[in-house]
Amino acid sequence: MRYYRRDLLTLLISLFILSSCKNPSGIGLDNNPGDSFYGILNDTLALHTVTLKDDSARSVFLPEDRTSNIPSINIGQLPFGYFKDDIFGETQANVAFTVLRPDEGDARLPEDAQLDSAVLIFRYGSSFVGDSVSSTYTVQVKPLNEIYGPVSTYYSNKVWDVKDEVIASAQIHKFRLTDSVAVTVKGSTGEDSTVKVSPQMRLRLDNNFVSNLFAHSLDSATLNSDAGFINHIKGFFLTVDKPNLQGIGGLATLGFSETRIDPSTGAINSVSPNGISITYHVKTEDGERDTTLTKMFPIPLPSTSQVSSYMSSNVSRSYSSTIQEQLANTNTNQTTVYAQGMGGLRTRISFPNIDQLKGKKIAINKAQLVIYVDEDHLGTSAGPAPRLTLYRKDIAGKNQPIPDGDSRYMRDPRSQYGLNGIGPKEALGGFYDKTNKRYVFNLTSYIQDVILDKVQNSAIYIAPAWDNVNINGVPFWSDINAPTRVVLKGYNETDAKAKKENRTKLNIYYTELD
Repeated sequence: MRYYRRDLLTLLISLFILSSCKNPSGIGLDNNPGDSFYGILNDTLALHTVTLKDDSARSVFLPEDRTSNIPSINIGQLPFGYFKDDIFGETQANVAFTVLRPDEGDARLPEDAQLDSAVLIFRYGSSFVGDSVSSTYTVQVKPLNEIYGPVSTYYSNKVWDVKDEVIASAQIHKFRLTDSVAVTVKGSTGEDSTVKVSPQMRLRLDNNFVSNLFAHSLDSATLNSDAGFINHIKGFFLTVDKPNLQGIGGLATLGFSETRIDPSTGAINSVSPNGISITYHVKTEDGERDTTLTKMFPIPLPSTSQVSSYMSSNVSRSYSSTIQEQLANTNTNQTTVYAQGMGGLRTRISFPNIDQLKGKKIAINKAQLVIYVDEDHLGTSAGPAPRLTLYRKDIAGKNQPIPDGDSRYMRDPRSQYGLNGIGPKEALGGFYDKTNKRYVFNLTSYIQDVILDKVQNSAIYIAPAWDNVNINGVPFWSDINAPTRVVLKGYNETDAKAKKENRTKLNIYYTELD
């Protein structure tokens, strides 16, 4: 190994020659600050940036397969709503779901039951994109005309067969993701009480529809078996009535349960799933007074051992002319690029001239991909995604993690993920830096593999991911959990130099070997 020492004159000359390092516009071999060795800046290499349609996003849980080293795909929240984005265009996310019969007792209503109310309950998730102040939504529930299969695999591009009948409709002025809700609870003696519950959407279902759906006259043997119940119920469809939307709208997220944690011990006290809560009253045996009762038809939590989910999202889009033009011209380098979660859009970055680095006797000390938000084209509808993920494709075209951010059970030995508590942010990066308006990814091992010809297809892909670091580690797939989007500065060497602006770049720090 050879080390190079710089005297004052050499240092001044180097600083003059490398002045473009302040705003490098592409791949560069740069000196590692603080090291006594350095490389020669190679500013002749270019990046190629382009916007592509992403793969559809898996909308139900996938269990881990350690034998095949396939990680679990966890779904912690699902997108819902309608959003008129001034840059991306229109996006609608609906939720299809079904309920399960109660754990105990007859699924049917008693013969003499008089229905008081039937309320559909959905807990909110943690993410929102759009107008949180002035938009008003008409939210509707309709029956499915096909059976929702709890063990079926659904993706974001699933088109559901939905009946025209509206069995619930309500105007929502704001998706209140952080506001608790006051709920009136009827006691068994008819006395009402008010309790506060976690942030949730509550929709009153049509009493006649519910009474007929769970009528006592239905066959007991059929309705009280899991398969018979699901075949009878089929499922439901939660949607926003687009013609009655006021404002630009937004995309909220729906969670799967309410979890109450003891603040003193951190223990989980109870987990309450979503579902349909039916309140009704019947005569007591002596016939003198009514008794108020409740049946809960839950939307069960996703299984942790098999594909089993009772709710999923489907997402449809009508892209703006700007996005359509991008997607129609993917062979040219695009100086502004776009990424959208939920299986929408991703940015591909490739290195067409990286072969120039192959064969050089160098060891990569650090390689970082730096991507800046394009504020001039970001629009005013939504801010940058809090987090982006990055992955590659193998020779078979399948998504794969890069070694630096591998969070699978059997990880690349060079991955820092999980070592001494290191998480996604430190291992791979990709979290939004508000101060510098950029995302930084660590690609040291990956770039070394590319230069050593261990990777044949060197292109990488970038898309939004949920910023909840406890979910999915470092995903290398389309993330249904993230309704977010971002506009990025692609590669443009001319603009970077003329405007002295920061653009997408790859910084490489290396040691020259003998």
